[in-house]
Amino acid sequence: MSLIRSGYRLSRNLTAVSFGVFLVLTGILFILYPLAEEFRAFFSDLTLTPLFDHVYYPAPISPHPLFYHILRNFSTVWAIWLGLVTVIQLAIKDRPRRVAHTFGDCIFWIGAAFLLDKIALGFLSFGSFISLMIVVTGLSLIARALTVMVVEKAWC
Repeated sequence: MSLIRSGYRLSRNLTAVSFGVFLVLTGILFILYPLAEEFRAFFSDLTLTPLFDHVYYPAPISPHPLFYHILRNFSTVWAIWLGLVTVIQLAIKDRPRRVAHTFGDCIFWIGAAFLLDKIALGFLSFGSFISLMIVVTGLSLIARALTVMVVEKAWC
């Protein structure tokens, strides 16, 4: 019983540690890069772009490679952290849904980092980037569902 309680306690503390890692990572990025200026430049550059008849989406007029580079760095480090958390959750046999949630998030951030790298290099248009992020979100959800099935089967 105490092993289950200590695993639960560790799992609960991982959430607090993750929030701390998020804050530290965000703070480091604000120190290393002109993040506020890049955000301001990106959002002030957005204009409505037609998707099809009377449907528009906001897209930047000019490229913002540094902005995408900063976001890619965040995504990469965050994905690595979530991968580590997933391994810890598997080691302590955390709840399958919690493991699946973390693993699915890890997949999402890996995909986001990959796509942010491509848009920063000019290989993707903003519209293609948004479309592919929808695909990455779908893959993340599929990974979650498969992880729940595999983990539940392995632990039963």
